[in-house]
Amino acid sequence: MLGPAASAVARAIRRGRAPDAYGHGGSWLKAGAFGLIHADLHLENALFDGDAVRLIDFDDCGFGHWLYDIAVPLWDNHWRADYPAIRAALLDGYGERRELPDLTHLDDFIATRHVAFGLWFAGMAQVNPAFAADLDRTTDYLHRSLDRLL
Repeated sequence: MLGPAASAVARAIRRGRAPDAYGHGGSWLKAGAFGLIHADLHLENALFDGDAVRLIDFDDCGFGHWLYDIAVPLWDNHWRADYPAIRAALLDGYGERRELPDLTHLDDFIATRHVAFGLWFAGMAQVNPAFAADLDRTTDYLHRSLDRLL
């Protein structure tokens, strides 16, 4: 069902946008770029109490690339007019807490999240009629917007 989206990713790989995971992939592959990540950081998974923020929903948590944890909230807001300010604020805030990883492939990780969301949505459509009813519209949106992300 996500054939067009997968095709867009394949085109990006052929254009050399995707990192070379099997050769000398560069700094995005260095050991310090990986660790325990939440992997689903978006506002629906954050509880706010004054200045305190508590994260919930750790079912996607695991060992992964630090950039993916940065990419998820950026992907969740990529459609907003104030996205450049959101991106800058997120990167600034992250940098205050820990050293930012190499951001060279951040946009590729945002596109990866886009595809991961599409796969999740397609899976949900198999068991949930509300998702099934919206599958065609959602996959059309994912296909159109993936070209923009890449």
